Amino acid sequence: MTTIRVGVLGATASDQIVQADGSILRRQGGSPLYAARALRAAGAEPVAIETGSLVSYLDHTGRDTRQSILSLPEPLDEDRTAALLPRLSGCEWVVLGGQTGGDFPPESIALLAGAGHKICLDAQGLARGSLIGPVHLGPIDPGWVEGVTALKLNDAEAEAAGPLTVPELLVTMAERGCTVTAGGTEHRLVGSGRRFADPTGAGDSFCALYCLARSGGSSPPEAAAWAQQRVEQLYAG
Repeated sequence: MTTIRVGVLGATASDQIVQADGSILRRQGGSPLYAARALRAAGAEPVAIETGSLVSYLDHTGRDTRQSILSLPEPLDEDRTAALLPRLSGCEWVVLGGQTGGDFPPESIALLAGAGHKICLDAQGLARGSLIGPVHLGPIDPGWVEGVTALKLNDAEAEAAGPLTVPELLVTMAERGCTVTAGGTEHRLVGSGRRFADPTGAGDSFCALYCLARSGGSSPPEAAAWAQQRVEQLYAG
């Protein structure tokens, strides 16, 4: 059996995470790390490529996550994107794990899509914008998601983003499940209800596993349900 390859592009992150006792845990993060880990655990072959780096501060101890961006990653321009195409050979799907608004310019997305890849964009970065400091979610310019096959946001990002039209729209709600809209139909998938012990990286893992399932022939609702189940196994406390 041929092992499925899934591409993952994104900045590596040096995360400063507030613990329940108020102490700070410092560890490496970012889409390439978390997505690749989930793909390997599922028996796939990740093609994880770091496109930049940033420093972030995360506090999951309250009802909602508070985050600050302490540095901005370098955008993935067209020249750098073109240079990466040979490494993505054999990847039907490519995850773009955006951390800030300018990580993946529309021209670079168009180049990836033009090379035959289906793009799953984690739109958290677009909702955050490209400012250093506390994260405040805002609207997303529809021009920045052109050429994207699947767009992933969490429920807070989706509320702030405004209307966006893509073939497959994924809205995650952690332990409460997710919705997937494809072909004009919205499917509501209920989660386990078990709070995630540490949600850092859950969205990256969901995107990667969704792409893996879609590469294997699953429909969008089937792929989202499987990805949700796998993420809960990885992250729920």
